[in-house]
Amino acid sequence: MKPRLVLFSGMGADGRLFRSIRIPEAEIVTPDHAEPAPGEALTQYAARIAAALAIQPDDIVGGISFGGMLAGEIARQRRVAGLILLGSCLRPDRLPRSYRWIERFGVFIPDFALSCRSWRPLVRWRFAPLTKDAERCLIEMANSYPAAQIRAFGRMIMDWPGVDNVSCPVLSIHGDLDRIIPRNCATPDIVIKDAGHAFTLTHADQTTAAIREFLRTRIVRPHTSRRV
Repeated sequence: MKPRLVLFSGMGADGRLFRSIRIPEAEIVTPDHAEPAPGEALTQYAARIAAALAIQPDDIVGGISFGGMLAGEIARQRRVAGLILLGSCLRPDRLPRSYRWIERFGVFIPDFALSCRSWRPLVRWRFAPLTKDAERCLIEMANSYPAAQIRAFGRMIMDWPGVDNVSCPVLSIHGDLDRIIPRNCATPDIVIKDAGHAFTLTHADQTTAAIREFLRTRIVRPHTSRRV
C-alpha cells in the first residue's frame, strides 16, 4: 500500500497549490483548512486536525508556509514517518518582526481592506517570480478565502512557541527569492533557484523531484498495517 502524504496549503490558499505535484509513490491528500474555533491555539488546532484526518505513524505530513507549521506541530504531537516543509519554518520568532506588528494591529483593519490580497500588482510582487497560470491561481484563491481565517491563522502563528525538533526525517525546501518567509527564516535542505513563495506552482518539477528523492531515501515505513 502506498504511504499517505498529507499536504496542507498556506494561509489564504487551498489544495490548488499542489495541483502540479505528482508523486506516484504516495497517496497525496490536500485537505482544505478547517474553520478554527474562537481563540483556538495552533497546538489545539493541530491536534483536532490530526484526529480528524486519523494521522498514523506511516503517514508523511507537510505543507506550504502556515501549512508547514501546522504539519510541524502535528509531527511534534504524533509519530509520523516524515515531515516536509515547503517555504515554511518551525520557529515563528525567526519570521520578520513586521509580522508581529501586523498581527497586533490587524484587528483595526476592516475585512473589506483585506481584499487587497488579490490585487494583481501586489500578488506579483509578493510571490514573484510568477507564471501567468500561477498568478491566476493565487488571485482566485485570495478572492475566495475567508478573511476571518486569515486573522485566526495569523494570530495562531504569532502565539505559537514553535517546534525545536521532531523525531522523524525532515525535508525543508525553500525558494531563494521568497519574500513572504525569507530563506533566512528557515534552514532549508534544498534551495530552488529563481523561485518565490509559490514554488509548488512555478517550479513543480524541482519540488516533485526533491520530494520523491526524500521518500525514496529517507522514509522507512513501519511494518504495521495502517488502517482497515
